Amino acid sequence: MNARVLAVVAVICLAPLACSKETAAPAAPEVGSSLSDKADVEIGDVPDGVLDAARAVRPSVAFVEAEYEKKNGVEYYEVAGLNEEGVEIELDIMRDGDVWRVVEIQRDISMDQAPEPVRAALLAAAPGVEPARIIESDQGDGVIIYEFYTRDAAGEEQKYEVKFDGATAEFLAEEWAH
Repeated sequence: MNARVLAVVAVICLAPLACSKETAAPAAPEVGSSLSDKADVEIGDVPDGVLDAARAVRPSVAFVEAEYEKKNGVEYYEVAGLNEEGVEIELDIMRDGDVWRVVEIQRDISMDQAPEPVRAALLAAAPGVEPARIIESDQGDGVIIYEFYTRDAAGEEQKYEVKFDGATAEFLAEEWAH
């Protein structure tokens, strides 16, 4: 076969894969042997089930950005947009069998917006830490994980997490998992 015929056959054979938004995930990024690799995804290429789950939880947010991630064998999408106050909101949505479900709703906050017990737990475990970024991560079940990002003397990013259930704050020795 000549190259032109092969190209037509390839387009015909691959077209169903390109058209199936619900089952096709972006190609995994070539980033080495990491357990977690993220790839930017155009919002129009996000599966309908993902956006349906996001809109069910935050109907007033216009989602404009997305990332795909496969972490420890589990598929996730992160979708982001601005809420009615103009604050950026990010939803982490996990594939659970054939269903997509929101597992975190995140927003950036300042240190003074973190509850006092959360600040106390952080500073008791990591005295003198001055976070450059703080993410409030609502787990949807009454638990909020506060993620504190800073850099060490060598410039390496450090992450600390505090779990808060509305009454008790607990510094986490290991990263929170869904």
